[in-house]
Amino acid sequence: MKTGAKKTTRQAVRLAATTLILAEGSTTTLDVKNHLRNRGYRAYQAEISTWLFAVAQQENWAINDNGTYRVYYFPPLTVLPPLLTNRTKNNLKKS
Repeated sequence: MKTGAKKTTRQAVRLAATTLILAEGSTTTLDVKNHLRNRGYRAYQAEISTWLFAVAQQENWAINDNGTYRVYYFPPLTVLPPLLTNRTKNNLKKS
């Protein structure tokens, strides 16, 4: 790594993970670490793991722990109840 590399922050980890999940559908700490290193950050696996797990819990992301590593996803979307869906449709028709 380069001397003078940027310090990894929680926000940098969150942004990198969000970018990777949007692009690939999921991410891991290794993916996030490599993504950050490619952008000039001083990123270490243990630090990324701690930050990413904290971000995922706060954001309510889905986590699949297979015993070897964790895979992070956005949570599945919930379906609106029919009552809300019909109200939205009716409001659109009136416009």
